[in-house]
Amino acid sequence: MLIRGFTLIEVLVTLVILMFGLLGIAGLMAKGQRASFEAFQRQQALSLANDMAERQRANRTQATVYRDGARVGSPLGLNAKHSLLGNSIIDCGAPSIRCSPADLAAYDLAQWDGLLFGYTETANAARVGGIANALGCIEEIANTIAVCAPASAPAATLYTRTNRISVAWQGHDDTGVLAAAPSTCGSGRYGAGDGWRRIVALDVLLQVQCP
Repeated sequence: MLIRGFTLIEVLVTLVILMFGLLGIAGLMAKGQRASFEAFQRQQALSLANDMAERQRANRTQATVYRDGARVGSPLGLNAKHSLLGNSIIDCGAPSIRCSPADLAAYDLAQWDGLLFGYTETANAARVGGIANALGCIEEIANTIAVCAPASAPAATLYTRTNRISVAWQGHDDTGVLAAAPSTCGSGRYGAGDGWRRIVALDVLLQVQCP
């Protein structure tokens, strides 16, 4: 009985085919990890945008203070505009402190600035987690304050302000210029083009009593 074995050429061909298959799997895994990282970053950004939305809903009379404290031209997240550590902001989170609405707005902006910067995820003063180079902006996109103008308007008349809360960050790949982005927050801060910029935005409608 003749037993036929594998020749060296057949073994080499098999190894080459196996190598290409493994390279394909490795590339697929790398793409999956990048996609997972991008999804995690987006989830974190949405969480931060929601955080600021809730802060504004709880302190709606200060809608313009929030807007002015995080304009597109001077976004938060650089850990320089506000400082709780320097005692320039009243710590409204302390149980014995009673803050005015204006103090609370300043505290909220300082907290958000630190969260965007990643101060909650540090090791030896270096950021080790959070969103890559996150920036936060607040824009007023609409208001109905005109209803307060007539002298006959009741004292309890309400009007609305709509603030757009945007969180921008640096993505993993250059995907080209963003088309129809909801905001210019962070534009030009992640390289010459906008391809590295990622952004999410939430609109929050605030009902405010006429002044």
